[in-house]
Amino acid sequence: MKNIWKIFRNDITGLVKNPFALIIAVGLCIIPSLYAWFNIYSNWDPYANTANIHIAVATEDVGYTLRDGTTVNMGDEVLESLKENDKIGWVFLDSADEAVDGVYSGKYYAAVIVSDNFTYSMYNVFREDFAGPTITYYENEKKNAVATKITDTAVSTLKQSINKSFIEVVVSNIFSQTNTFSEELEEGDTFDRFVERLRGLNDNLISYSGMIDSFVAGNAALSDAVAGVNENIPNLSSDIAKGSASFDGTRASLGSTQATLDSFGANVTGTLDGIKNSIDRISADLQQTNLAASAQQTADNLNQTMTDTQTLLDQLKTLESGLQSGSGEEGLGAAGGDFRELEEAIGTIRLGAADIQALIQGLNGDSGSDTIVADTVTASLGNLSQLLNACSMSVDNMKNVYVNSLVPQMNSLIDSMEQMTENVSKLLNNINDTLGDMSSVFSGIESTMTGANASLEEVQRVLNEVSGKLTELLDRLDEAGEDEKVQAFFDFLEGDPEVYGEFFAEPVQVATEEVYEIPNYGSAMTPFYTVLALWVGGTVLVALIKVKAQPAGLPDAKAWQLYFGRYLLFFVLGQLQAAIVVAGDIFLLHAHILYPGLFFIVASLTSFTFTLLIYTLALSFGDIGKAAAVVIMVIQIAGSGGTFPIELLPEIYRNIYIFFPFPYAINAMRETMGGMYGSDYMKFLGQLLIFAAAALGIGLFVRLPFVKINHFMEERMEDTELM
Repeated sequence: MKNIWKIFRNDITGLVKNPFALIIAVGLCIIPSLYAWFNIYSNWDPYANTANIHIAVATEDVGYTLRDGTTVNMGDEVLESLKENDKIGWVFLDSADEAVDGVYSGKYYAAVIVSDNFTYSMYNVFREDFAGPTITYYENEKKNAVATKITDTAVSTLKQSINKSFIEVVVSNIFSQTNTFSEELEEGDTFDRFVERLRGLNDNLISYSGMIDSFVAGNAALSDAVAGVNENIPNLSSDIAKGSASFDGTRASLGSTQATLDSFGANVTGTLDGIKNSIDRISADLQQTNLAASAQQTADNLNQTMTDTQTLLDQLKTLESGLQSGSGEEGLGAAGGDFRELEEAIGTIRLGAADIQALIQGLNGDSGSDTIVADTVTASLGNLSQLLNACSMSVDNMKNVYVNSLVPQMNSLIDSMEQMTENVSKLLNNINDTLGDMSSVFSGIESTMTGANASLEEVQRVLNEVSGKLTELLDRLDEAGEDEKVQAFFDFLEGDPEVYGEFFAEPVQVATEEVYEIPNYGSAMTPFYTVLALWVGGTVLVALIKVKAQPAGLPDAKAWQLYFGRYLLFFVLGQLQAAIVVAGDIFLLHAHILYPGLFFIVASLTSFTFTLLIYTLALSFGDIGKAAAVVIMVIQIAGSGGTFPIELLPEIYRNIYIFFPFPYAINAMRETMGGMYGSDYMKFLGQLLIFAAAALGIGLFVRLPFVKINHFMEERMEDTELM
């Protein structure tokens, strides 16, 4: 700390001992203030001298003659009204050509030319060939950019004034014609007939109101009926859905029946094949018996034939059971199947098998010994062979009837039933969808009826109001005497045309409530130019005062001690700049500042932040840092929101302005001038001091690696003997 104070003390002593340096230091404290004051004063009231802006005015209006022979010229009246307006330097010329030529030559900033049919258009607004009254505006945009904005404002004001006059004329004409109509009634003898027409009109209005009541009542009845139908639709839809589900179940049952038929058909076919195989084996057994050489072998063959015949009988029993189950309520019989031919064939085979068994048993019984009479066996076996052939033919017939006749009929019947159930199910689903649409239609009808009733009730209200006025007028006429009726009617119709014209020209009066009032433009610009002056002051300081303190005579001087030791001089000079500029704002310019003390605190912290940031940039990066300080100032002049609202600036400024200190300093000053809102004042100061913290980080840490580079660049620049 001793080294820091020693550097600061040496700097102050050097200024005091050197009057020339002291004068320069004082000038550095005052010059930025002059920059702020001149700019603030020049913008104090920029519209106070708009009378020096010359705008040429000329009229070509030929006027218009009214019914009573009076000639009016609204173009001349416009010129007369402009003569009373001293806010703009109106120059009244006799020729439109002269006015336009003056704009081209630069003599006038703008020109206003009133058209030749100006008055005629105002008084003939209800004609079919109506064309609005027009004025032609010429402006010289080359002469001055700001002047055109002022002239545009002046012409816009003129346009509003003309529009107001136009509405006044139109409304005044309407009421003047109404009064003329009253006078014509007074002079004629048609008043009684007119009153009768009024009575007829009133009766019609009352009749219309009654018709609306009837119509509304009819709508109510229709709405109730629609609502009843709409309520029943969900129940009907539910019943249809249940029916559709039932048909879906039927379709599932048919599918199950088809599967049963397929399974049953496979079983029947397999059984018939087994029966045929059994008959073939029996035939084979009988042939072997016929060929047997010994009695014992013949007996064995007959016994095998007996066994195969029993197997055949068992298979026939299985087939017969299957057919009986297939013809039941849940089987094939339910689908219309006919198994009589199959059953007859089974009976024939069963009888044949029984005969075979009886014959074999007879042969075995007649043997009586181990020897069997060959002739008897041979004859019997011949009979059995014929019987087996007949059985085999019966089996083939059974299989043919089942496969080629019965099964196709059953499949066709099931397919037809499935198609029928599918069609019925689709029909039910379509009906259900239609019911849903009908529900939406009925709901729309109810909404339409409700809206129609509301509209009709509004119409009825208007009719009743008009009818009430007419009834009131007719009652007044009935109560008045014969000589008083006309006057009573006049009192009802007549009105002051000028009063009505003024009202319709400006029916709504705007009340302005000032929020954070600042009385003049100069005061509003004070924050921007004050903050800008403080940045300019910091830039001037680093331009004329060396930012690098020399370590000579300082024992063990550290880099941070040299940094703070020299900055103290910049801090003091910056605070003097802030005090001078604030004093001038308050006491010299009398800017509108509600909280002068808080205003000075903002200026003091702003100067501290700016001088620290600019000093750090110059110390860390040399001349490049000084140039960066100038560039930052230029960017902030255009993009800080100090003049135009930030929302009006190009997108690049709207994106980067938050990274610069100007906006926060300006906003904090505005709080002290227009009025405080919540904690905005402290918030803006806190945001401003973030830049001071960033400057300290750069000065104490970031700049250290650049010390040698800056020293090298300074030596090279000195070698040029130009920098």
